[in-house]
Amino acid sequence: MLERFRLELQRHKQRPFLEAVAAACALVATADGEVSFSERARLDSVIESLSQLRLFDPHEVVDAFDEHVARLAEDEKGAASLLKAIVSGTRAEGAADLLLRISAAMSLADGRDSADEHAVMEQICAALKLPETAVEDAYGAIKG
Repeated sequence: MLERFRLELQRHKQRPFLEAVAAACALVATADGEVSFSERARLDSVIESLSQLRLFDPHEVVDAFDEHVARLAEDEKGAASLLKAIVSGTRAEGAADLLLRISAAMSLADGRDSADEHAVMEQICAALKLPETAVEDAYGAIKG
């Protein structure tokens, strides 16, 4: 029983990060006007690889992503609310840099470096108050 409570507490603590990841991925994936299959596959890969997200059922992350994509399609102020979710979900040390690398991975999911996706990455970087070089650093870390 104690283990179940510990797991629920961890899930509660990590929920803002889940929302931040889903929001960032939605912003990047929709930047060029459509969410591609390769971007959805990249989201699945991110979910599987991050210990912070393995606490959750993968469908929870995908559902959050889909909700954010829908919000962007329906609400012209949707991007601003997603940027707020990104900021509030990345307060832990190292979370902002990790989120930017995840965003870069999402941007490169379809094999190209889109100017629209790059611009969204710069918006995320500015919202997180990271140095201007952080976007290129994130791409560099992903490209190897």
